Amino acid sequence: MDRISSHSVDPRRLLWPAGLVMPMVVPACLGALALGAPTWAVALTPLVLLFGVCTALDHLFGRDHRNVSLETAMDLEGDPYYRTLLFVVTGLFVLSLLLACGIVASGVFGPVQTFLFGWGLGLIHAPLVLIGHELGHARSTRDRRLARVALGLIAYGHFSIEHNAGHHVHVATPRDPASARYGESIYRFARREIPGVFLGALRAGRARLVRKGAGVWHWRNTILQSWVVTALMAGTVTLAFGPVALEFYALLCASVWFTISMANYTAHYGIARRRIDGRREPCRPEHSWNSSFFFSNLLFFNLQRHSDHHTNAQKPFQTLNDVDGAPELPSGSPGVFALMLVPPLWYAIIHPILMQALDGDESRLNTGRQA
Repeated sequence: MDRISSHSVDPRRLLWPAGLVMPMVVPACLGALALGAPTWAVALTPLVLLFGVCTALDHLFGRDHRNVSLETAMDLEGDPYYRTLLFVVTGLFVLSLLLACGIVASGVFGPVQTFLFGWGLGLIHAPLVLIGHELGHARSTRDRRLARVALGLIAYGHFSIEHNAGHHVHVATPRDPASARYGESIYRFARREIPGVFLGALRAGRARLVRKGAGVWHWRNTILQSWVVTALMAGTVTLAFGPVALEFYALLCASVWFTISMANYTAHYGIARRRIDGRREPCRPEHSWNSSFFFSNLLFFNLQRHSDHHTNAQKPFQTLNDVDGAPELPSGSPGVFALMLVPPLWYAIIHPILMQALDGDESRLNTGRQA
């Protein structure tokens, strides 16, 4: 199939504001509570919207293999519309976090409802990491600063430095904590990935500061800069709504961390870059899972066009291509997130697709044992 289409403009230009839907979930929940909606229904709304509605819309709208032409991509890279959209979404997420903490602090939910609401909102607020991911690759100092703010809002400030210095170097190898191994469940992966990424970020950050002749506590430490944002957010929540809200904020952040583990799990599951003449082969499209489902790519700013991102890390989301040669996920991120929560079901569906993509060559599997 020819996946390349030439367009004079971005065919999705007017649709990218779909990403605004995510931070508007909490205001919608607040409105529902004000109208007397049952608390259980409101507590479950984020989970139902992501796992149910978004997955259904993905399969209703189907896949989208369209790419913009090279000439159009060059124009889109300089268009401020896309960066402005990311800035607006970040601001809306700040409001969403505060409103969510206020709802829980009001005492409207019981403990189980609070947990389910927090878990669901972790899924809903995970795009803050995607914004940090997008802007963390940018050349602009302003954009990289906003990346640290976005990540700091959900206490994930270490992400950018490890992602750039670690993941992009060791992707699809046993050395990368963010590359899931064949037969590894999401739960085992998260226990390995979350501390591995955190410690890798601290090592990379320290090495960077040493090269600059600075200490760990220097103001140039970008991880500390992002943690300042986290401290300010935590302090604001506590002062505004009390310690109950702070506990919920911690729950929400933990849920975001697990959600990003889910995203990382799907991105390179089971795939290894082989050793050739003692060296790892270059990262190519076949080393990343892609999903071409139209709706979730709008929601997640083309995160699912992951192969092109690893080939061209500084390409902005609006110009990422759907490339040939990459294994294709059977659903968008919401659907595969639901699948992986039941590991036997995940293995039954993904392993045949994976082995077909690897032409049955088990030497191309990341089992964690390769030297």
